[in-house]
Amino acid sequence: MTDYDLSHEKYLAERGPARPGFVRTSRYLVMRDGARIAVDVCLPRDLGSARVPAIVRSTRYFRRFRLAPALRGRVPDVAFDPMNAPMRDLFTAHGYAWIDVDARGSGASFGERPCPWYIEGEVRDGADIVDWIVRQPWSNGRVGATGVSYDGTTSEFLLWNRHPAVRAVAPRFSLFDAYADVAFPGGLHLSWFTELWGAANAALDRNRPEEMVATVLSLRAHGARDPSVADEGSPARRLVSLLGVGPAQRALRSTLATVLGGVAPVDDDPDGALLQAAIASHANNYNVHQGALETTFRDDVPRSAPLPGQSISVFSPSTYVDELRASGAAVLHYSGWFDGAYPNAAIKRHRALSGPHDQLLIGPWVHGGLLNLDPSMPARDATFDHAAELLRFFDRHLLTDAREGPPPPRVRTFAMGAGWRSSSTWPPPDVRAETLQLIAGRRLAPVAGAPCRPEVAVDEYVVDTSAGTGRRTRWETLLSPFVHADWPDRARRQGLLVYQTDPLDRHVEVTGHPVLVLSLESTTHDGAIFAYLEDVAPDGQVRCITEGMLRTIHRTTLATDEATGLPRVEATFLRRDARAPTAGTVTHAIELLPTSWIFRRRHRVRLALAGADVDHFTTPHAPRERPFWRVHVGGASPSRLILPVARR
Repeated sequence: MTDYDLSHEKYLAERGPARPGFVRTSRYLVMRDGARIAVDVCLPRDLGSARVPAIVRSTRYFRRFRLAPALRGRVPDVAFDPMNAPMRDLFTAHGYAWIDVDARGSGASFGERPCPWYIEGEVRDGADIVDWIVRQPWSNGRVGATGVSYDGTTSEFLLWNRHPAVRAVAPRFSLFDAYADVAFPGGLHLSWFTELWGAANAALDRNRPEEMVATVLSLRAHGARDPSVADEGSPARRLVSLLGVGPAQRALRSTLATVLGGVAPVDDDPDGALLQAAIASHANNYNVHQGALETTFRDDVPRSAPLPGQSISVFSPSTYVDELRASGAAVLHYSGWFDGAYPNAAIKRHRALSGPHDQLLIGPWVHGGLLNLDPSMPARDATFDHAAELLRFFDRHLLTDAREGPPPPRVRTFAMGAGWRSSSTWPPPDVRAETLQLIAGRRLAPVAGAPCRPEVAVDEYVVDTSAGTGRRTRWETLLSPFVHADWPDRARRQGLLVYQTDPLDRHVEVTGHPVLVLSLESTTHDGAIFAYLEDVAPDGQVRCITEGMLRTIHRTTLATDEATGLPRVEATFLRRDARAPTAGTVTHAIELLPTSWIFRRRHRVRLALAGADVDHFTTPHAPRERPFWRVHVGGASPSRLILPVARR
């Protein structure tokens, strides 16, 4: 091909015929300190004397389930591993080894977990595992790594070792900054997630995966394709609500336990004695939810932390940018617009590492990429071939002379309602800031359309401390990648402070990071602000496009990016930079999560403000307190919404 072609079908056809099937063996690898780590080695069938590259996926969620005897050999891997099984099948069919690893302190591996991605534990284990791979007679000496969510961050941390054999990694749908990307977006504790995630991990550590799977299935039911399950009182809602009731949960877990026999032991442990010893070694694994309950600022050290003096930053890849960049490996930064806060994580990682062969890819997906939320799509199952996309990326870096072909676009993002865009930078070079002012009458108006001398006005709002966003949001997808995050309007329309534009006279593409500058008087110094950017259709249908949030104890400042000229929000979330109690008006800058969305002609742009999301975040005010806001609109320095608008 003389030009880089984005067609997966064409690439696979030109690559040559696949040879489906692989041979799986499992074993323990002994690490530098004697710890035994369980691995599955999947090699292409009929490999012969060929030497092939290897892909490593190291997971905290079991490298493989042990199915009930009646199901073994009859149920395909994809039934219980829908995100990784297609990758494994395609890569082994095209001449790769695929290595699945139970990370230290999890699954069938031995050891303890004082924190996720412990540098002296599972991160250093990565180098030992790669050393073993390149010594094998089937290895060509080149190794890549990938994974979704936790596994994606593990693949990124493999770069920390700077192992010369690791040439490329693809962290997919994963964090970059554990504080801002998942535990404390905007400085607010995403307690719904940390509590359920901590409980799911604790269940896995007891080798009781049915408890985690039951949670995933319950969330899936609440986020089913039929949006009527969000309607209070509907039969569908009543039915799925039963899944959260004790007897139904116990029955579901009991049924799942007859199917899932825990984590698969390795081949040389036929009686499971080693597996039982490994599980026993997980008894003291640290629960990150407990640490989050003792954290407010990024640099807080939880009293319960088993690593004295260490904050959440000790397991954030963003802490180790210099080491990651020094690896020299190519990185494919991969996420979806409705993937929690992880699209921002992918963008931050891409900007921070900025290697010559790095790529950024963000599509219309929820966490994991199985569902497509593009409003123009009649179906919701994603048709994008993630496995082929990864194969093409790793081919380029792990096969001899593969880089000689045409280079791929550095940035590919999906504009919701329009399709794929390619550019050299993020945001694309044609994006410019357009400002909408909050003005009297609960309206948003372009600067040019606002009154020439707008008088200062104040919108008063008693915060609804019971406001929530339901169970069909980007946050649920972090635990269940089957949730249709369609944000049904009826789930949360009451009690919000809303501003909107007149009907648009043209299509407007918003691509980038919207920024809200809010001039606010509040009776609460340490409170919460939630901002939702929404699309209102002519028939009144509302779709939530993206959101941003802020715990108001954190100081934020509005700055200008020198490279793009676009606004950006700066916040350290450090204790020393906390905002002191101040009487009067405070200006807060809130960066919403990035998006790429087409607002159609005759649609309206809506900004909805809230002071709580009880379904997901812990708000800092007292339970019975109802903060009172005075939002300043108009005047010389009005509250305003700054949109990154593409000039197409």
